[in-house]
Amino acid sequence: MNWGKNGQTRSKILAGMAATLLLLSQFLWMLPAFTYAETAGDVLVVRVQYYGEIGSKVREKARFTRKQLEAMGSRTYYYSNITRVGTVMSMAAHGPEVMTIIKQARIDPESIKNVTFRTTDGYTRNFTVKNHLTAKKYYYPNLASCYERNDAGNALTPLEGATEDREIVPAILALQFGESKEPGIHAEDLQMDVKKTYRFCMGQGDLKEGKMTNPSDGGGDITSMESCHSIYGIDITLAGSPIRGMSLDLDDPNIEVGSYKQISVHLDVDELFADEFTADDLTWISSDPSIAEVDSDGEVTVHRQGTVTITAVAPDGTKASITINGVGDDEEEEEEEPYEEPERDNSRSSNQRSSKTAEDAKTAENTDINETEQTAKAVSIKYHEIVLGDVVVDEAAPTEEFRNKISEDAQALDEARTYSPAAAAGTAAGAGSLCLAGAISRIIRYRKNF
Repeated sequence: MNWGKNGQTRSKILAGMAATLLLLSQFLWMLPAFTYAETAGDVLVVRVQYYGEIGSKVREKARFTRKQLEAMGSRTYYYSNITRVGTVMSMAAHGPEVMTIIKQARIDPESIKNVTFRTTDGYTRNFTVKNHLTAKKYYYPNLASCYERNDAGNALTPLEGATEDREIVPAILALQFGESKEPGIHAEDLQMDVKKTYRFCMGQGDLKEGKMTNPSDGGGDITSMESCHSIYGIDITLAGSPIRGMSLDLDDPNIEVGSYKQISVHLDVDELFADEFTADDLTWISSDPSIAEVDSDGEVTVHRQGTVTITAVAPDGTKASITINGVGDDEEEEEEEPYEEPERDNSRSSNQRSSKTAEDAKTAENTDINETEQTAKAVSIKYHEIVLGDVVVDEAAPTEEFRNKISEDAQALDEARTYSPAAAAGTAAGAGSLCLAGAISRIIRYRKNF
């Protein structure tokens, strides 16, 4: 084969290689979804985390099998959701209410900030109890055949009879469901199938005959986008803090001048997050250190008579205080004897004096370092950021050298770019390689989290 003369043959081979890489990358890109679909449908894992949580991870709260979910009062409901293209998506679904699942997981609905469904396709959206899970939503059985679309194709107007016989429907996690976006197809006529994963279903908001729907995604009438499919887990973010309360205790608040005592701390912490806190996480404060000082471990030393308040502060800002009384006689200051300058030893060399001075300076420096370390220990509080979603990726900024190399390569490629078939095929091959690398990265991130 003559590569120099037969450019078309070379182009065809490169184009074939590029197409193969693209097909392979697309297959690998979808592989995580197939993997999840084979394993995610048997068990639903419910996890919790706190908004601004001190800990660095979400914690598993409960897990339910499909059989257990079925036993949570599962029923069949019908839904008519408006899509972003101005049509009606009819759906028949069977499953338990999401609020029932939350209560079965022993989670207080009043403490929930938002609910996030973990899905196999990576789609995530936050839902709230008030606006989604307990809000009054409806099924309109006549809407699928009684509406007209606007010219823009992104909204619809319910016609006469469209809102009759509406029913209130709850937000459920569907264990089986069927759906259709074809006009005139009603939810009652659909067949339901058992899926490997679950689906979140929610009713339509209040509609009026002759009034065009609001096509806005941000709180408009589009509800099909607020449903969520391919679900294998639920993450619930709680408001407040895992620390429910804190108190301080001392067997006797009256402490003799010149003595010291240890203060006991009692933390009421969510049991799932109890291991996140130690004594080192507390900061201690004395209202008057001249009366009594408190160290980073909560040990109080009384210097003189008086009343002082000792306060402990937890990492989330929770505070607890206790009052201590310094009792007894104040320590009498020892009378200092008149200073007598010692006789000078003229035999000491200047080198010895310099060495002594350096040693004293080093000792003072070490003392300063120790005091700094103790202060840092007393006030050091670490906060960890929680990232919502089912994949957490550590961000790493490229080095300056690497960024320069990318810029140089891009400039060289731009200068050498031609529009020959061979160059086009080469570009396609490069794109296929990038897609393949992205797919492999996606697999690694999904498997790492699952």
